[in-house]
Amino acid sequence: MRSFIACILLACAFGFASESMFGNMASKSVVLGEGASTRGAAALTPMYAEMAVDTNYVLGPGDFLDLMLEDKYLSIQVYPDGNVAVEECGAVNVNGKTFGEAQRLILDLVSKRYKREYCFVQLAALKKYRVNIMGAVAAVGQHVLDPQNRLTLFIRAIGGLLANANPEDIQVIRGNDTIHVNYNEMTMNGNFENDIMLQQGDKIYVPFVPMGDNVSLMFPGYRTSVAYSPERTLADYFELAGANRMHNYGYKAVCVREPDKEPRWITLADMKTTTVAPNTEVEFFVQELFVYVGGAVNYIGRYGYNPTWHAIDYIASGGVNPNTGSWGQVKVWRGPKPEAVTLNVATDPILPGDFIEIPKSHYESFKDFTLFLASLLSVISTVFIIYTTNK
Repeated sequence: MRSFIACILLACAFGFASESMFGNMASKSVVLGEGASTRGAAALTPMYAEMAVDTNYVLGPGDFLDLMLEDKYLSIQVYPDGNVAVEECGAVNVNGKTFGEAQRLILDLVSKRYKREYCFVQLAALKKYRVNIMGAVAAVGQHVLDPQNRLTLFIRAIGGLLANANPEDIQVIRGNDTIHVNYNEMTMNGNFENDIMLQQGDKIYVPFVPMGDNVSLMFPGYRTSVAYSPERTLADYFELAGANRMHNYGYKAVCVREPDKEPRWITLADMKTTTVAPNTEVEFFVQELFVYVGGAVNYIGRYGYNPTWHAIDYIASGGVNPNTGSWGQVKVWRGPKPEAVTLNVATDPILPGDFIEIPKSHYESFKDFTLFLASLLSVISTVFIIYTTNK
């Protein structure tokens, strides 16, 4: 019985000693935990900056700071009211302060408890911010941006500009100032000075191209417009429309439709010297276009369309002989329901799908009529002789 009681007492003593030992270890870990101070998830997120963030960086709500206070390592954030709080030291407002100014304020605060020479403050994570964008963009409204976000990156991130946007005068409203940015200068000519860094509270407006004061460009499956300017050529409109970045489908010809004028066709080379009126439509064709030639030529059939050619060029390609074909009576059949159009073979334009008819010369027509009469008289005489013989 005594041995049993002794065993029980020994077990209790061992349990008490174990609890005391592990309790002391637990209390020590808590102390270490307070010293290490668990860092927030935002502070652990990797930072990506276009350039080094110096002491002129302006702090605001959402920024995270890392503090080394002697043997402690803390992560603190700037709260919505602009304050940062350091345990056992208090709080200080750093909103709108540069990082250098905030460093001094925080070090003044913690030096009441810690040795200043063993304290250090650094940026851990940069704040995100909101900007508003309106106008000719794919997604209007308010957007949250990552730190150090430039205008071009932001526009691409929200889906880009609409086809009827005027990228030559994007307006960034910052406080009481309006910054005018030529987006085309950046994207076409690499003028990166205009690619400004956006800031908290920026308001961006992308204007539309005014109706009736533009030039529309039509590509396979895509249509866009560019603001009209009298000195611009079609090559300029082509570049401003961003067509150089589109897939090259191998354009065969260009159709220009100016208001109140007949459509005209030009080559791609002619675009560098061709100017147009406001509200013009320019269509780029990729399918092979043909002109059809028939009548008194050696080679009847279809010919590839060439905007610089006139009827005489197609007739010459067909191998007409002036003795057999008539130049003065050439007709062109044109339209969905073809109608004959009389034109000048050397100066009037030919359109894709036209049928050029070259009639026979008067001599050939008279010769054919004579042969027809001779054949007819021969048949009649044969029938008369047969009839007389039978009688």
